[in-house]
Amino acid sequence: MNLNNFFNPKSVVVIGASSDKNKVGFAVMSNLSGCRTSRQIYPVSISESEILGLKTYKSVSDVGLPIDLAIIAVRADIVPQILTECGKRGIKNVIIISAGFKEIGEAGKILENSVKEIANRFKIALLGPNCLGTIDSHADFNTSFGAKKPIRGNIAFLSQSGALGTSVLDMAIKEDVGFSKFISLGNEAQLSEIEFLEYLAVDDNTKAILIYLEKLSDGKRFMELVSEITKTKPVVVLKAGRSERGMEAVMSHTGSLAPADSVFSAALKQSGAIAVESIREFFNMAKLFQLGIMKPLKNLVILTNGGGPSVVTADLIDLSRSLSLVELSDSTKEALRKVLPSMAAVGNPVDIIGDALSSRYEDALKILVDEKGVDAIILMLTPQMMTKVEETAKLIVQYRSKKPIIPVFIGGPTIQAGLEYLKRNTLVNFNFPKDAVEALDNLALCHSREGGNPGKSSYTKSVSDKSSRVSVSKMMDFVEMTKILNEYNISLTGILVKEKTKLISAISKFGSGPYAMKVISNNIVHKTDAGAVRLNIKSIEEANTAWNSMEKRILKENPDARIEGFFIQRMGVGREVIIGMKRDATFGPTILFGLGGILAEAIKDTSLRIAPISKDEALQMMREIKGVSILNGMRGEKPVDFNALADIIANLSRLATEHPEIKEIDLNPVMVTNTEAVVVDARVMI
Repeated sequence: MNLNNFFNPKSVVVIGASSDKNKVGFAVMSNLSGCRTSRQIYPVSISESEILGLKTYKSVSDVGLPIDLAIIAVRADIVPQILTECGKRGIKNVIIISAGFKEIGEAGKILENSVKEIANRFKIALLGPNCLGTIDSHADFNTSFGAKKPIRGNIAFLSQSGALGTSVLDMAIKEDVGFSKFISLGNEAQLSEIEFLEYLAVDDNTKAILIYLEKLSDGKRFMELVSEITKTKPVVVLKAGRSERGMEAVMSHTGSLAPADSVFSAALKQSGAIAVESIREFFNMAKLFQLGIMKPLKNLVILTNGGGPSVVTADLIDLSRSLSLVELSDSTKEALRKVLPSMAAVGNPVDIIGDALSSRYEDALKILVDEKGVDAIILMLTPQMMTKVEETAKLIVQYRSKKPIIPVFIGGPTIQAGLEYLKRNTLVNFNFPKDAVEALDNLALCHSREGGNPGKSSYTKSVSDKSSRVSVSKMMDFVEMTKILNEYNISLTGILVKEKTKLISAISKFGSGPYAMKVISNNIVHKTDAGAVRLNIKSIEEANTAWNSMEKRILKENPDARIEGFFIQRMGVGREVIIGMKRDATFGPTILFGLGGILAEAIKDTSLRIAPISKDEALQMMREIKGVSILNGMRGEKPVDFNALADIIANLSRLATEHPEIKEIDLNPVMVTNTEAVVVDARVMI
């Protein structure tokens, strides 16, 4: 699909154009007319003969010349009629600015479905409805009704919120952050983030991508695209709808469900995208890209004229997830001592003290840019009476080609001249140390695709999707479950005893105890809660007693329960882990690993991935949990067999991918020693 006409058409028709400055139709016309690039603009209005000096037409049909793009800004109820006219006119690209569709409820949803059907019938590529439009700064094209357009840059911005889009663009104008393209996605009746990501992936003017998302159209395709894009271009995602209230707000905003937070975080991590949690973080990543920093810079030096702020920055770096302060070489320290006052600190931070003129900054910069172990310099400036702010800003422009320099000028009116100079040279300033450090940390952490823990919240709660509440699931029959698990080399150790008379024969096959007994019944989902498990059984007599008491309790509490039998096992040894799968409505099967048994609920220490995953990815999952030291062996214990666990995880991933009818799988606990991993209990929901 060719989307070029959304960004650089030769001719545009505006349906709903107006000379009333309070209407969207005027804002769109004004922004289009204000573009310097020559293109034909045809306003359509039933009440006006001329708008902004351009002749108007009563309808699209009256325009007798070729039309590359139509922009519709009329009442929602007449949009289907207008879109049909566009289709008959042969227009293949349409932006619907109008609101009043699925975001308002069921009636709007019906109207939007009608619009989608018309677009599909006439093979129209449709953006919107309920969107802000598009901007291309390189083609000097602006279909939006935003107040101003951003300066030319190399960052593309996709947004499912028009309001957030205009806010970020306005911030960008203030800070001189340039954008290549802006796309307001709106309700995504047809075109979605997927098609525009495909376009931006090969757009030469785009070197980085920012995305504000409330929901996904195709989780799997999104992951495939982002995984490919992040090999050459960083992708930053601000996801809304992470909490229960946030998900409700998304529903009222766009009429769509948001994917569960922990699953979405895992998907971004696997794809190499940078996940941020706030608009501030989101915009700070744009500022980092504006400085030309697209790759990780982990090893840092702080150059400052203020001790306190530099200590704060050093703390932020030391406490970050992936950054470090460089230990400067003895030769570098000696060179610094020769050019700096005796009171200056030549470690890291390099503190050239408060009375530093720009010449002292330059003396230090000349030395630091040649230090081989340094990836970047955070140049901090605090305003003193003698501080030469603009001259120091000039040094950043001069020396940044030798080593990346991140400006952190802290202050108000006193530093304004320096900020203006940076802007004139297409550079930006970070107003606070945390903004710079956090952005660098996000970039470095994401690039490594390691660190963080997407399983901080309860798997059972966080992976559930509201859309699943209307579905009905049941537990798979035990014999059928063991069969399908065996097909994927996931085996339960034990014997199913269906008749009490065969209990002695079954136990004798295990040799000495202790044993475990579990009731097998599709009416019992959580065995421990139902009293359907007995542990540490040491004799035949205890086994008989356990059989009788569990059977009596189960039938008393649930007379209709059907008991298939009792599963007998020798008590396992080793450390307990949990391995699970739950099918997410957006991304499909998700795989979980964590500490098992009571620890699974008590400390919720888990990691999460989207299937399919390889054995190597499974090994990485295990290294991410906070309790990995327990598995590595403590106080002389041997480490567990990670390879055996990784085989189970990878096999479970394959099973989940190949059996879409399976909704949920719990392998809990899995007992693992230094030589093997044994699945003790399992549950499969279909």
